[in-house]
Amino acid sequence: MNRTLNAYKEWAKTYDVHPNPHTLVEHNDFIKLTDPRKNEFILDAACGTGKYTKEFHKAGAKVTGLDFCEQMLEIAKEKIPEVQFINHNLNKKFPFKASYFDKITCGQTIKHIKYLNPVFAEFYRILKKGGKLIFSVTHPEINFEGFAMRFRPKFRLAQVSDIFHHKFADYFDAFEYSGFRIDRIKQVPVNSSIKHLLTEKSYKILKGRYEVVIFRLIKP
Repeated sequence: MNRTLNAYKEWAKTYDVHPNPHTLVEHNDFIKLTDPRKNEFILDAACGTGKYTKEFHKAGAKVTGLDFCEQMLEIAKEKIPEVQFINHNLNKKFPFKASYFDKITCGQTIKHIKYLNPVFAEFYRILKKGGKLIFSVTHPEINFEGFAMRFRPKFRLAQVSDIFHHKFADYFDAFEYSGFRIDRIKQVPVNSSIKHLLTEKSYKILKGRYEVVIFRLIKP
């Protein structure tokens, strides 16, 4: 994970200025599927600079933010000092008791996890019965041909971090292993929310092509 951690340490400096296009394109659907409510205990796993954490806090939820990059967390803490943030690697056992959270969210991070079963088993352990896990990933069938960023044309996260291209079957196997049941699957296409990040030519090529998939799972 050292390559990935170093990549995010460097990215932290400009993350909110030049955001992840996947996170931006999924934002509204991700919030809607999470449906944060007052007094719910929500874990925002791999919270980064706190983009979703802030939304959940505004909705009145009791949020905990967790991330392995201290530089990202420092920015999140400045934004939302009322929220507890914890430095933790998703590859390790979570520092929470069983059946603690009502919901867990994890945006655009599972692609950095090589072995899916352990992390999904931990998500399952710390969720209450009836609790939900909402996570997003780059669409397993995405076609990056023609994908060109306007402001960072040479930036490729895959070149500076470890990314594992899990297939739908890999996720389904992990759900079955851990005990989760699928509640919703939302496929999100390239849309106007990231038009300003892409070159004009790239946007014309990519518009309507699936970029992200969001899963909402339930602990029975």
